Formats: sequence, structure tokens, C-alpha cells
Amino acid sequence: MSGYILCQLKRAELPYYIENISTNIYSIEELCYYFYHNIYLLDETILNEHLCDWLRKELGLEKLYRRLYKILEENLGTSEFILAVFKEINYLTHSEFKELNQKLTLLNQQPQVLREKKKGDYLVENRMYVNAVKIYENALQKEDKEGLGEQFNGGIYHNMGCAYLHLFQLKEAAECFKKAYNLLHTKQVLKHYLTVCYMQNSEEFPKICREIGAEAGEQEEIAESLKESAKKAQKVSGEEAERLLEGFIQDYHRSTGF
Repeated sequence: MSGYILCQLKRAELPYYIENISTNIYSIEELCYYFYHNIYLLDETILNEHLCDWLRKELGLEKLYRRLYKILEENLGTSEFILAVFKEINYLTHSEFKELNQKLTLLNQQPQVLREKKKGDYLVENRMYVNAVKIYENALQKEDKEGLGEQFNGGIYHNMGCAYLHLFQLKEAAECFKKAYNLLHTKQVLKHYLTVCYMQNSEEFPKICREIGAEAGEQEEIAESLKESAKKAQKVSGEEAERLLEGFIQDYHRSTGF
């Protein structure tokens, strides 16, 4: 699937606004593109009567409007809604449509709290960090984790720490990373926690390391790494700094699989 969208049908004068990633949609092709690439963000805040009305009024898709309204009224589920939109213009190839159907089936089988976490992860990827934190907090408040265990909570705390770090809220980021480490006990998460602690207060860094039981080698490695980053920061662009932060989540995913 290409990175650009060739619109075959009418474009809307008034766009459909998707709040969670602050995006305007002007055509059904753009809507399909959004659906395909943001499957975990598709919920009742997007798949609702307002979208049905927009498709009819702005794009003139009366038949699709009636089909989607029926899906909502009969509570047939998000998968039926999403697939009906794709079928309207044959947006996907046969193999892509089959793959999407499989993804939706898997999505419906996943625990609700896991879908919440994935939604937060998608929002972080789209740099909607405030919204991501809200989603993560909501997931953590759910008492029933459906057998996912403490490692799952640790994963949420870690990624929420990354979101806070992108917002430069270092205190909140450190608190999240510490909670993540207490649940996961991995070197990668410990490194992320100590890194933020050093960024907060380098003078208190040795004390914090002793309290958490970090080895001298880890302290020295983080301190030297951050000193080197500080030197590079004077030379690199904002995009380079952003990539440095995004490396936290990538490292975590590689080390834990979450």
C-alpha cells in the first residue's frame, strides 16, 4: 500500500475530525487509510452516528450510511462497521482484505485492557502523549487484568514513563519507570529509570543508584552516556533528540516482547 492516497470519489467540504490524533479526514479513501493504519484506535469515539451522518451529508454515500446505521443499531460490532467501509470502494486487495479481517478477529479476542494498552502505544507513536497517558491510566485502574499478570502492568508503566518523558515531565517519568522496574526487574528498564534520575538531578544520582541497588558500572555507563549526549545535543536537530527518546520504547519492546 503506497504512502499517498488517490481519491476516486467526492472530497468533503467539511472534514470529519478525529480527535485522538488531531486529524481531519476529507474522503472515504483517507478514512480507509486511517482505519487500516490505526486499528487499535477504532472505537465508539470514531465509529458512531456522527461518522455515518458525515458520510451521507459530505460524501453523498447514502447506501453506506444506511448499512452502517444498521450495524450500529443491531450492535454488530466494530469489525462489521470497519469492513463495510472498506467494501464500499474496494480499497484493499484481496490479500490485504483477508489480512485485515484476521487482525480484526484477533483484536476481538484480546482482553479489553490489552486493547487499551495498545491504544496508548499507538497514540505515543503518533506523538499524542497527553492522550496516551490518559489511556494508560485508565488501563491501570482496571482491576481485572484477565490473567495478564504484573509484567503487563510493568509494560504500561514503562510506556507511560516514555510518554511523560516526551512531555519533559521528568518527575512523573521517573516515578513510572521506577514502578515499571519494581515489577519487571530488567536492566533495560533500570537504565531508563536511572537515566531520567540523572537528567533530574545529577548530584543526587549516586544516592538514587545506591537505594535501588545499581552497580557501579551501571552508574558510570549512564553518567558517561548522558554527558556524551549533552555534547551532541548542541549539534543535533530536534528530530534527532526525538529519535533518542523513541529509542526507549524500541529498546523495551526488543527486550520484553510487550
